[in-house]
Amino acid sequence: MSEPEDVLGSIRETLKEEGREAAIEAIEAALKDHPEDGLLWLEAADLHLPPRSRGRPIDPDLSQCANAVRCLRSAVSFNPDLEEAWALGGLILVDHLGMMEDALEWWEEYRVLKPESPAPMIEQVAILARYGEYAAASRIMDLIVNLDQDTLTKSQKRRTADVGRSLKDALRLRQKDVFRPQDPNHPRWEKIERYRNQKPVSQTYFLFFMIAPLVFVLGFIASAALAPYGAKGQVATFLVILTAFFTMTRMSEPLFRWMNRNATDLDRALDIEMASGKVCIPENIREGRLHKSMLKYRPPAWIERHSRIVAEGQRVQRRWATGFTSQ
Repeated sequence: MSEPEDVLGSIRETLKEEGREAAIEAIEAALKDHPEDGLLWLEAADLHLPPRSRGRPIDPDLSQCANAVRCLRSAVSFNPDLEEAWALGGLILVDHLGMMEDALEWWEEYRVLKPESPAPMIEQVAILARYGEYAAASRIMDLIVNLDQDTLTKSQKRRTADVGRSLKDALRLRQKDVFRPQDPNHPRWEKIERYRNQKPVSQTYFLFFMIAPLVFVLGFIASAALAPYGAKGQVATFLVILTAFFTMTRMSEPLFRWMNRNATDLDRALDIEMASGKVCIPENIREGRLHKSMLKYRPPAWIERHSRIVAEGQRVQRRWATGFTSQ
């Protein structure tokens, strides 16, 4: 019987010479001989997904995602140290399948294995914040803050800071102001219905039509005031424009969020539908341009699964809540 490392090399050669389908058949045969090899399961998951491309990535369909997750569950069960498998599984569950309840449990398993790792806690905080479960997200955020900050990568620190700011703003809201899309009588539904045909404001549009004109005016004033100073005045004008742009962009974030409140709330409703497997969005809102624009950039597996949920038409319970926070 060949060693798993040799088998992996052979499968990769098969992939190059005979294509993906032949490689999948080869790895399935190899897994019968090495059913407890985590690396083989990880390779199998990768083969079930579309090939990586240098340009725009190819999104997997629902069947490919399901096969990949099945393989990744086996990979981490036999080799819990495979961080790539944990990361890929979490990505597929949230971004491609919308199965956030499963993702919370997925990352909880990782937390049990590596309680000092910030990665699973950051992912859980992000998911709970999307639900509107800010108190639960805040409790986990406190654990992240108490960790040795040297263990966090730059991207983790940046993401923690972004989520932390959002949580801080959200915790200021009164409990009744937090949108609960599973409640059909929540007052936010009335406002979403009123603006159901209004598309969300893009970041580019906001910067170009809201921030840029103000920066231009400030730049014009600074240029006129500093013109007598020659080259130094030009440098100072450039610095004024640069500082004004970044300052106004940061200060206008609450305004941008307010302008897109309906889109953000509808996004949460979609998350609840995907997490619960049941519908909560009224049909008249579902037919509006706002809802259609929210689906525009979703991956195909997500769209396929959501279409099935909508077709079944089962209504989510009014008091539905994530099972994770009740544990």
